[in-house]
Amino acid sequence: MTQLTGLGRLVRLILRRDRIRLWSWLLGLGVVIVASAASLPPVYPDQASIDAYAATVGDNPALMAFAGPGYGLRDDPTIGAILVNEVQLWGAIGFALMSIFLVNHHTRAEEDVERADLIRSTVVGRHAPTAAAVVVVGAANLALGLVCAAGFVATGYETTGSIVLAASLVAVGLVFLGVTAVTAQAASSGRAALGMAASVLAAAFALRALGDVSGNWMRWASPIGWAQASRAFAGERWLPLVLCVVAAAVGVVSAFWLSTRRDLGSGLVPTKPGPGRASPRLTDPLGLAVRLHRGSLIGWAIGLFVAGALYGSIGDDVEQMLEDNPVYQDILVQTGGADLTDSFFASSLLMLSLVVSGFAIATVSRLRSEESAGRAEVVLASGVSRSRWAASHLLVAFAGAAAGMVLSGFGLGLSYAAVSGDSRQIGRLVFASLAPLPAVAALIGVAMLLYGRASAAVVASWAVLAVVSVIALLAEVLRLPSWLRQISPFAHVSQVPAEAISWPPAIGMVAVAGALVAAGMAALDHRDMG
Repeated sequence: MTQLTGLGRLVRLILRRDRIRLWSWLLGLGVVIVASAASLPPVYPDQASIDAYAATVGDNPALMAFAGPGYGLRDDPTIGAILVNEVQLWGAIGFALMSIFLVNHHTRAEEDVERADLIRSTVVGRHAPTAAAVVVVGAANLALGLVCAAGFVATGYETTGSIVLAASLVAVGLVFLGVTAVTAQAASSGRAALGMAASVLAAAFALRALGDVSGNWMRWASPIGWAQASRAFAGERWLPLVLCVVAAAVGVVSAFWLSTRRDLGSGLVPTKPGPGRASPRLTDPLGLAVRLHRGSLIGWAIGLFVAGALYGSIGDDVEQMLEDNPVYQDILVQTGGADLTDSFFASSLLMLSLVVSGFAIATVSRLRSEESAGRAEVVLASGVSRSRWAASHLLVAFAGAAAGMVLSGFGLGLSYAAVSGDSRQIGRLVFASLAPLPAVAALIGVAMLLYGRASAAVVASWAVLAVVSVIALLAEVLRLPSWLRQISPFAHVSQVPAEAISWPPAIGMVAVAGALVAAGMAALDHRDMG
């Protein structure tokens, strides 16, 4: 038996098990990236509007941190250079997240639920499970890259630049495929492996941002910086992408080697021993839920505050950026009488609320992992009812979502107050950040209803979030009909501060969320656990 015996069968198994998850990633990311690319030519229809964009964005440090170095915008601005500036960074992060979640799901997470033990008990080589995950996720990155390249060309962008841009996204995805393969060997649990890989992604983003703003070597310490150095639509270079592929290969080979240095089910980084006696709070389902979600809650809160601060830091530049671009003004200003800055903040809070929705759905999804791993049975055996157990996680989801929105609004207001000199903006934008919460609550209700009906069905809540995100962000660009826009819960909440808050729709959305949660609780009480 070789180290890769059974690779083909494991690849087929992953494709069978992940047929919905893979299509969700491919369709979700592909539609968003290609739709974003298709939205740019109408917004910048001539060279004058392109030059105006380049003049505003080219040397703005805050926008560099958001988008990248802006290759081609200073020398010979084109619509392709704008595409890179608008899509490349966030597309690369999307590819990286896809690789992180999928590789972890089929490596370290499989050990947590002991399916890896079952597989390894058959005629399977030591490296075959990791290699199968690498093959499938690598192929998913390539397939998504082909979709993006074809979409760019189909919407009118130059062929060579389109291919290089798509290849740069794939390159970042492959690097984090290798990174996650390594963290899966180092970490002692799937959640820890995710945390390690996400930390590497956050560090890569920060190093690239600092390097781009200061123009120094730090951008070369980040794989995202390598991808951007391919200079799509600005004198393309392939060598930085080769560097990404080499880094990915080194990561995969290192993961194979590290797997021979640990026992199955353990990690190279040992788990810290806990205290001799548990805190009294852990005897209560809510206290246990808070402890389980504490790490992710802190991480999401910090990220949301930083994201809000970045949006607020360019608040003073919004009118200058858009004053010569009436098409983009029409997209951004969705309410009569609102100025561009308030409309920008409303759009920023909408995007942040979608991110918060991701945290909330992940929190509800923890119910499934607790159930499938058998830990829920231990809690329920102590006399805790199913409803009380589920409600503890739901309360963390609701409270965490509210805290995340408040922190994002605080970061938004704090940075905008710093650049505008108006401290009153802090309280105003914190209040505005609360407006999307009823819509977030509705998505939590959807996740709970799906979980209550069937444990595995909660995965579909991510597809719901993807659809809602496309509708919320791209309704104007895609010219979606009114009835389709109404599917999104965010269509029924006020866009504060661009417009005054309307209480009846917000109260109605809270009532819908409550009904969905109640239905999910009732379904959970009437189905078999596990």
